[in-house]
Amino acid sequence: MSRVTRGGVSDGALTRAPSRSSTWVPLLPASPLAAYLLIGHPALSVLAMGIVCLGLLAVCGPVAGSLCLVPLSLLGAVQSGGPIAALAGVAVVTMAVTLRSVHGHAEFRASHAWIALLGLLLILSFVFPAVSSPSSPAPWTDLLGLLAGLTLLAAVTAVPPPPGAVARVTAVTGGLAGVYLLVVGDHADGRLEGLGLNPNYLGALLALPFVAAVGLTRLTHRPAWLVPAAACLAAMAATQSRGALAASTAGVAVVLVQGRARSVQLAIVGAVVAIGAALPGAVGAAEHLVAGHRPDTELSLNTAVREHAARLAAEVAAAHPFRGIGYGTFPAYAAKSPRLGLYIATHDDYLRLAAEAGLLTLVTFLILLWLGAGRRRSGDLSVARAIVIAYAVGLFFANQLASLLISLPFWLSLGCLLAASRRPQADHVRSSREEHHQ
Repeated sequence: MSRVTRGGVSDGALTRAPSRSSTWVPLLPASPLAAYLLIGHPALSVLAMGIVCLGLLAVCGPVAGSLCLVPLSLLGAVQSGGPIAALAGVAVVTMAVTLRSVHGHAEFRASHAWIALLGLLLILSFVFPAVSSPSSPAPWTDLLGLLAGLTLLAAVTAVPPPPGAVARVTAVTGGLAGVYLLVVGDHADGRLEGLGLNPNYLGALLALPFVAAVGLTRLTHRPAWLVPAAACLAAMAATQSRGALAASTAGVAVVLVQGRARSVQLAIVGAVVAIGAALPGAVGAAEHLVAGHRPDTELSLNTAVREHAARLAAEVAAAHPFRGIGYGTFPAYAAKSPRLGLYIATHDDYLRLAAEAGLLTLVTFLILLWLGAGRRRSGDLSVARAIVIAYAVGLFFANQLASLLISLPFWLSLGCLLAASRRPQADHVRSSREEHHQ
């Protein structure tokens, strides 16, 4: 059971891991083997990462395993494993949580019913779509990635890791990813890409650790967290992704606003509105700073094509509101449609859920978001809320829900918020500034 204090729930009260150093002894002989496989046999890198993940789970339980998923997925993208490493890690964490639930050490909540409903609706839309296309069956990889994310969300909601640890792991891993991409990343038409992701999705990957690092800087008052933030920002700017700019801006805004007095919040919002009114070109200047030297014609064409795809997706959702046309089928549907005639995704995950899986699926997902991020948080959970909101804004610009590499910090942060959704307002230990203010 969780230990509830007068000020809320402490980070360590959510779950406990063995504190004795002897529990790490079994990892010592496994570490050289894992390093040998990673360096000498890249094809076996997934096996090596599985050994490390299983070892951590064996000695520390599902909390450490869930935290390891973020760097594990990054390592899988750098090596030849791709999403297999992340899928294997999610499976191991889920099995560990299942074993704990047998002994009554996992807590199940009302939000698990919404998670199960969302997964069921996705499967139904995939198996029984409103528009059948026997000549081109729907790809199952995106569905598998999204279902794996929902499975992880259910596991983390039952046995949540400390939200502060999630933010720290996200920030450090993102900082390392930013440095790695700046050193060895490729450039396509002047835009940074890497880790198997195009520039737009790579920008989405870097936005969440950037927000986490900025949030930790404000929460802990330690400027050292600006180092991973700077690495993420530099790599994100090199992607020239406008969606990443919007997501990171929203996340940083939440970091700066939440926890402050209502008058201060209104002053910040009023200042932003005043700047926008006084400087009509401010938004365009910020966009030019991120978009770099991308030609205006390219940006206009990109925007126009996305608008046509979004309009078609809205029409499809209105025509098939219950089951949708089948999850993962919109690009093929758009290619055959006389209104568009292009093989293109919706570039908006909200429209994708509505068009491919039905409006009820979209509503269920929005309810999960609201249950987690709909209320004000304090302490470490405030950073988790900023990560979730930044990710939610990014969903307007890319179909990233099905990518575990991008979405793992989101699922972990949302799980922490859902796990604390029925606790007092002061969910975790407040920062020293907030205590002094009180």
